[in-house]
This record gives sequence, structure tokens and C-alpha cells, in this order.
Amino acid sequence: MKKRKNILQTILSLVTVMVVIVVFQTVLFVIQIQNNAQFYQNYNNKESSIRPITSTKEIIERSPKRILYPQFDLDNVNRNWTDTVSLIRSPKETNRRYLTMGLVTAKRPQNTVYLYNTLKSLITNANREDFREIYIVILLSDLDQEWRTNMTSEIVNRYPQEVKNGTIKIIGSFDWMYPSLTNLTHHRKWHSESKATWKAKQNIDFVLLWLYVYKTKLSEFYLHLEDDVITVGGYIKAMKNFINDQKGEWTCLEFSELGMIAKLYHTHDLEALAKMVALFYQEQPADNTYLHFNPQMLQFRRIIRKPTLFQHIGMTSSQWGHVQALKDRFFVANDQKKVLKGDNPPAKVFTSLRFLSKHSPENAYNTSFGYFWSKSKARKNDNFRIIFNKPQSIKRIVVNSGLDVFPEDKIYSALLEISSKSINKNDCTDYKIIGQFVNGKVDVQNVPPPLNTTDIHCVQIRFQKSQNFWVIIHEISVFLRR
Repeated sequence: MKKRKNILQTILSLVTVMVVIVVFQTVLFVIQIQNNAQFYQNYNNKESSIRPITSTKEIIERSPKRILYPQFDLDNVNRNWTDTVSLIRSPKETNRRYLTMGLVTAKRPQNTVYLYNTLKSLITNANREDFREIYIVILLSDLDQEWRTNMTSEIVNRYPQEVKNGTIKIIGSFDWMYPSLTNLTHHRKWHSESKATWKAKQNIDFVLLWLYVYKTKLSEFYLHLEDDVITVGGYIKAMKNFINDQKGEWTCLEFSELGMIAKLYHTHDLEALAKMVALFYQEQPADNTYLHFNPQMLQFRRIIRKPTLFQHIGMTSSQWGHVQALKDRFFVANDQKKVLKGDNPPAKVFTSLRFLSKHSPENAYNTSFGYFWSKSKARKNDNFRIIFNKPQSIKRIVVNSGLDVFPEDKIYSALLEISSKSINKNDCTDYKIIGQFVNGKVDVQNVPPPLNTTDIHCVQIRFQKSQNFWVIIHEISVFLRR
């Protein structure tokens, strides 16, 4: 009996201890919840006291050295900021369009302005129907009021109809929109202080433009451009086709291989892109950051349309004292159009050169559009051969190689030859030399007939020497005797 009583007392003691522990833990939990609630209340009060800032001076004074700019919500500074930034009155659009093209422009040395050429290229190379589906948003990012006024007036004067119907929208940034751009220390060591400041501001310029397009929901897609580019005829349709050709999910499609030129995003992704670029506005230029953003959005390779649709034309950078002469090697302008358009009877075209799939040998011979572009350097005795379906009486043969945008990719040392002796469907024998290339061209006005016949079965370009560049053959024109 005594033993049973001891057991009961032990059990009662254990239960008492457990109850005490549970009560103690409950008290601690309640205290922790109260402390957390107080912390978040204080935090929210602190945030709300920081955000309503009205001047750049206050931003700089209150911001830490490492500002978390993505937390900075322009809506909390100025609820109507998208209206405030508009520099011209244009009708408010209720219909969402297909594409917005956005670009930032700033003052350049020697009053250099590329923007007008860019706008001319965008507008003249678009079809009338395209204007129902596009916006062009221009951010004037220089804070010089006189410059801003002059630029706005000039754009309105040059394109009054596009401004009036809201296709062209002009917005401006203001000093209260920027984080600190002075005394930046966390950047690439080989960058000067001026370059670090210029690049940091450019990053935020992009961010402001993207947030504007995202906030106003102007379109389904957004194409980021720079203010010193040109494009090609039918570029809107070409972009649509490339978008529609995509089989899987994508984040970014590129229509230029350079920098931040012609990068296309879904508009709903712009806020995320803006936050990432803003987070690293000191460390990385946007044209580096976007390459890290895309994989975070599960696109692990670049998707570049080739040939590209936009070319960089600027030389004088908005970074004072800097020359930027980059060119997109995959861009081909309206040079694709044929000039001479010979008779070019039906034929098969062959070459020993490796070539880009979209620039096959047939492109050089057809009379409408396109060009041949090798992806290997020509070696001695490489050839480019035309085999006519039926022998032809030929009066003149012209071959033009190279393009204005790729002047080095031409034929340097080669012979033009003809033959009337077919040995199979792909070649002839006993070729006769009728011309030699000079500066990438050959034009034989009076083609001498082969021995004992007027009919020519094969025309061949034969390389005499190896060369250090790829080969573009823009046009081969064959004119028949009448």
C-alpha cells in the first residue's frame, strides 16, 4: 500500500512539473508575439516615415549607403506619378496595344542627337496598320529643363500626328525619383567615378521607364531600345512571327545581340526586372543584370533572332568623353534587296563553304530578297557553283559580295569561270576563266562563249587564296542573250 502511494506521489509530481513547464512556455510565447507585433509596428511606422520624400536632398540624407531601392515605391511618394512624368498632353488610352517600344535619351556632347534618326527609322519602317498596335515611349532623362523643353518641342514638331493620337508618349524623370548617385563605392574598381555615376543613373533611368510601362499597362509586350539605333522594313511583322514561332515558355527574346538593345519582355515581367536592376544599380550595368535575370525566370539560354532587326549607329556616347562604336554583326538592313535583278534562269546552287542555315547559296542567286553568308573562312580552291537546269546563252554575269554593314565579309581573291561540259548534276569540267574579282565584285559585260558552243551549263566562283573573313554574296545576276 505504501509502495502504491509513493508511485502516485511521483506521478503527481511529474504532472505538476509538466504543467509548470507548459505554462512557462505559454507565457514566453505570448511575450514573444507581443514583442514581434511591437517590432513590426515600429518597422511599419519607420517605413512610412521614410517613404513620403519630396526632394533628392532628403533622400540622400535619410538613405543608408546601401539603399534597397526596390523597396522604394513611387506610388507612396506621388500616387499620380505616372501622370506627373508626362511632358505632353496626349489622350489616355483605354485599349491595350500589342507592343510598347521604350527608349531613354539624355544630353550628349557637342549637341549630338541620334534620337531623330531612330524615330524616323522606327516610323518609316512600320506599316500603317502597325501604328494601331504600338506605342513609342521616350524618357528624357536629363534634368536640364531647357534641353528637355527643346527636345519635346522638336519631337512634337516632327511627328505631330503620332503625338496627337498617343502613339508617341514623352515622359521625364525628376530628381526625387533617384537614389544617391554620389560617392558610389561598390562598383568595378577599374571604372572611374564619373563612369560609375553615369552607369548607375542609366540603370535607374531604365527602371523608371520599365515601371512606367508596367504601371500604365500599355501593351502585352515591351521592347527595350536605345536612342541610337535603326531598323529594317517590316520589323514589326518579323518580331510577331518570331514570337509566334516560340514553342515553349520564354522570358526574353532578343532582336539585337548588343547590350540592352532590342530586348523583348512580357510587360507583366517588367516590375521584377526593374527591381533586380535597381537592387544592383551600383554594381552592374543593366546589360549584365538582365543576363542573370533571365535564368532566375527559368530561361537558361539566350534566344536571339538572326539576322537581327536593329543596328547600333551611335558613336558619341551620353557618357562624356566616351566613344561607343559597337556594331551588331548579325544585322542586315534593306541591303538584302536585289539591285540588278538579272534573268537568272532555273538552276541549282552549290558551294564547298559551310553556311548559315538562313543564308543558303540559293539566296545569292534568287532575284527577290536575301543573300548568302558563309560561317567559315574561304580557303584556296573553295567554290560557289551554279548549275543551270538547261544550258543557257549568256550575255552578262555580275557578282556582288559583301554588305555595307559587313564590308569585310566579301570575296578578296577569286576567279569567275564558265563551262559547257557537264559531268554530273552537281559539276562541270573544263572551266574557262572569264573574270577576276576586284574589291569584292566582278562584272563581265560580254561573256565569251565556250569553245564550239554558245550554251553554258555551269558558272563557278573559285577562290584563288585563303582569306581571313567569312563570305557574303549579296547578288548574282545572269543576263541572257536575246
